[in-house]
Amino acid sequence: MALNLPTLTRRALAAVFRLGPPIVRDGVFYRPQTNASAEVSASCMFLGAHVMSDQYLGMAPVVPGTENLLIRASELVAITAPTAGDYVVENTSGLRRNVHASRLDPSGEFYVFQCVRSPDEDWGDLTAHTVSEDFGDLTATTAFEDRLALA
Repeated sequence: MALNLPTLTRRALAAVFRLGPPIVRDGVFYRPQTNASAEVSASCMFLGAHVMSDQYLGMAPVVPGTENLLIRASELVAITAPTAGDYVVENTSGLRRNVHASRLDPSGEFYVFQCVRSPDEDWGDLTAHTVSEDFGDLTATTAFEDRLALA
């Protein structure tokens, strides 16, 4: 009797991903814009676990805050060959995790991403700035707000 590794893995992943929050989290996987292509994103669910130096998988150097994320390959069909430079944003918290390394499981059913939490924020694209608040000019001030005295 031969074992069908992809089918067994798919069933195990389905059971684990049914656990829901806080173990399984919703997010969006992003492939940033490059000179050759536009930004691509894919909604996904992921499992995350902190990495200790003794759990090192040989993907990229382990720094404080490193996590391994597990994402099903079927959720990332829009992203071809996920790699370092991509990032994942968690829906509930907005926390961004930068991908430092990735590996496709031998069964082809899921990716393991070595990520580091990041304070980076996505401020949008490089379109021209069109609207701003007018705080006046550099002439002398003529009125003040009265905040009362310190008594």
